[in-house]
Amino acid sequence: MKIKLIGVLVFYLLVHGVYAQKVGLTIGEAIDKAFQGNPKVKLADLKIGKEESFRIASMNFSSPEVIFEAPTGEQLRPGLLQTFDFPGQYVRRYQAQNKVAELTETQKLNVLNELRYQVRVAFNELQYLREVEKAYIQQDSLLTDFLNITEVRLSVGQISAIERMNALSQSREIKYQLNQVRFRERTALLELSLVLGMPGDTSWVISDDFQPVQIPDIISMNLINNPEILIGKKNLELSEARWRAERSGWMPGFVIGYLNQSPIQMQTRYSMRYGFTVPLWFFNQSSRVRTAKNEIFIAQQEQTTIDYSITGKVNNAVSTLNQFNEALNYYQNTGLGMASEIATMARDAYRIGSIGYYNYLLNLQQVEKIRLGYLEALKNFNQSVFTIQLLKAE
Repeated sequence: MKIKLIGVLVFYLLVHGVYAQKVGLTIGEAIDKAFQGNPKVKLADLKIGKEESFRIASMNFSSPEVIFEAPTGEQLRPGLLQTFDFPGQYVRRYQAQNKVAELTETQKLNVLNELRYQVRVAFNELQYLREVEKAYIQQDSLLTDFLNITEVRLSVGQISAIERMNALSQSREIKYQLNQVRFRERTALLELSLVLGMPGDTSWVISDDFQPVQIPDIISMNLINNPEILIGKKNLELSEARWRAERSGWMPGFVIGYLNQSPIQMQTRYSMRYGFTVPLWFFNQSSRVRTAKNEIFIAQQEQTTIDYSITGKVNNAVSTLNQFNEALNYYQNTGLGMASEIATMARDAYRIGSIGYYNYLLNLQQVEKIRLGYLEALKNFNQSVFTIQLLKAE
């Protein structure tokens, strides 16, 4: 009976241990999940829906007036009055609302572009930490074997206690660094879960390999799809549309009514009334037009500022990309090969006794430094590529 209970418990733990972790999450799948689950996307959709609903509301027809009059002083008679703006005003206001809707749609593109960048950065960080963890595990295994050898050599009197203490110190240092990397991995998973719209879920397991990302075209940096630039242009178009809408306020409106102005004895009791409104209080409309014109100047200056900012970001991103591309090429063409040679030569020399434990440790540290430098260069290189993709909205 006890054996059966233990078997059931083991089966339960295995099943839940397997399914507690989601496997095979690629960067493309993560981007799709972020687009679907991140609250920023949902907020952008709500804003788009709100501005879409305002399209008809932008027509802004005034409410009809129901009037009761007593033309003969004997009996109240009902009537109806309706005021209309100049038709061009409705057209201009509708066009301005269309520009608002286009602006919110462009703002959503900016949100999606930022999320795509954040997912790539989070994946890059996790891939980097995963490889660093592997390097430390390998180093820990080597130092554990080395520590066992020093124990044997200490017991036969070939080395001193201080040499064993140094080896033990190195082993514990690597274990400490390994634990630190694992803490950083959990933090990176938390950041990824926030981008995916699933805060606190650290069960994701990334499946893509850590390798250099393809360099985008930086010779002719086409930024026509950059959302920040598009937002500046849409904001300028909106300001111009609002200015045109305010200018149309100088035109007269129209009044139409159906009123009773006849005595009760007359056979025809009701009559039509027609008229027009006069924008007599010009100072009010003039102030609105000037304000709208100033909004155009502000939007133009904001667009210029955005262009300057994007130009600076592009120059910095290209310079950074070239810097880390050179570093990556060094490690791929020279550094990693030298690290392998140092590791092989140090191991052989230590085995035959040509070098002591201290020199062997120094060589191991140099090899580890080169390999970690390569991983750091690869992470920075990919990061610089992601920045280029962010600016190009790719």
